[in-house]
Amino acid sequence: MTSSTIPDHVKDVQPEERKLEQDASPTASSNPLRTAKSLVLLQLLSRLLTFSLNQALLRLASPSVFGTAAIQFDLICSSILFLSREGIRNALLRTKSTDQIQSKSDSSEKEDVAEKQIQALSIIPIRLGLFISLILGSIYIYSSDRNTTTQAYFHTSLGLYILASLMELLVEPLYIQIHRSNPPLLNIRVQAEGGMAITRSVITVASLVLLGENRALLGFALGQVGGATWLVVRYLREFDWNVRTLLWSKSVTVDGENRYNPQTLSLAIANTGQSLIKHLLTEADRIAVARICPLDGQGGYAVAMNYGSLIARIIFQPLEESLLLHYSTSISSSRMSGKSSVLRLYSLTIRSSLYLTCIILTFVPTLYSAISPILLPRQYQNTTAPAILYLYLIMYIPLMSLNGLTESFVTSSATPQQIRKQVRWMIASSGIFALTLLSLTKDTKLVSYNNRPNWSTWINPTREEALIFSSCSAMLVRIVFSLSHAKDFFGSEMRIINLIPNMRVTIWGSLVTFVLNTLAQTGRWKNGWKGWVELIGSGGMLGLLTLGFM
Repeated sequence: MTSSTIPDHVKDVQPEERKLEQDASPTASSNPLRTAKSLVLLQLLSRLLTFSLNQALLRLASPSVFGTAAIQFDLICSSILFLSREGIRNALLRTKSTDQIQSKSDSSEKEDVAEKQIQALSIIPIRLGLFISLILGSIYIYSSDRNTTTQAYFHTSLGLYILASLMELLVEPLYIQIHRSNPPLLNIRVQAEGGMAITRSVITVASLVLLGENRALLGFALGQVGGATWLVVRYLREFDWNVRTLLWSKSVTVDGENRYNPQTLSLAIANTGQSLIKHLLTEADRIAVARICPLDGQGGYAVAMNYGSLIARIIFQPLEESLLLHYSTSISSSRMSGKSSVLRLYSLTIRSSLYLTCIILTFVPTLYSAISPILLPRQYQNTTAPAILYLYLIMYIPLMSLNGLTESFVTSSATPQQIRKQVRWMIASSGIFALTLLSLTKDTKLVSYNNRPNWSTWINPTREEALIFSSCSAMLVRIVFSLSHAKDFFGSEMRIINLIPNMRVTIWGSLVTFVLNTLAQTGRWKNGWKGWVELIGSGGMLGLLTLGFM
């Protein structure tokens, strides 16, 4: 869930960035900007290529097949991966590195024991994955309707999707080694995950072309396995093809030492329990759309999410991960200066997220109608995809950004007791989601789409639109908890004035919105390409001016 990059803000931000660099240690793990740059580059290069290939997928696959693959199968895979590894991964990344252990003890024996304990815990995800995949796969097959399960190669494709997930879990110990190295070997991850995304898209497109529309679902599955194969081979190649360490761990031989570090294990269990609630909330919209919408509607929803999540995957996910690494390192450090550095970074990223919201609300509502026919293929224009993409951009993306940034700090700093408190808040947010969805879908039709977003979207939303509103209401509850956690952590040093955008930028955004609305209401962009270029070109120029003003 997936936050935002750090744009060039007003001038008073620059001294803060210089202070962050001075307070940071020379290791890559403690420099969030450097880490984020590498991860953003990974996502940018891979996603731009896969985005182009996905345009071919949208035109080769029917909405029903695309909905099954992108909503249902992908939901099964993400559930297996998230529930199996997320809690353990976060716990291990918070554990002190080998260098920190050496600084506190001269005993190489204790260091060896600590590394064995970490390695033993890092192989648990693949074992959990086997168990979870069996349960989820059985529940999914049993609960799916006949229209879904009678698609050609349905069961074979589902099995291949699950196999691809287990292959990713297999190399989880190597992922942990990469991030616990000093400095982290991020270039290996860039090559592995970037290559996986590209390989997956290339094989999927090639399979759809060669196998034809009747075997389209199988083509998506072959792409998943191909991408996972690239990931496994790249990691194993870097670590000398040592497959044994991925399945078995060395025993701890020192008397009195447990197989797993008790503190790390306790944190992993707490995080895993929290991950179950978090995943249900994160994927609640896909779970709901898979249950209450027909396959064609799911395809339209999947297309809209695919576009909307492009920003999230290129920018938000890398920044979240880099912040998680930085916060975990700084907070576990004994240096008192680390806390002030963390606060400056936290304030900077929150303000950056709110600036992104200003940009979206300034440009998207006016320019969307002119751009959406280009973004969506003709067969999706009569689905809910245009309306869902619009809501995803103006509501879901800003809240996703803020939620991801704030939760990365909670994950890095929360104690097991605070994690249990967070779980209670997440349960409350799931209740808000359910109540909102029930109230909004009580009187709605199964499919009801107006060609352009208008006020009827807010007054009488379709079921797909209601899912977006419900997800946003749940995220608001989680954001409130995360901000309150940060306030408790930093105390009086955290001031709201340091989090909100500059008022001059807000006023400038209002003026830009007025200018673009005035230009759009003339209707010239509908009458020919010259009017369209005039509107879009004006938006682009004003966008650059807005960034420069920030």
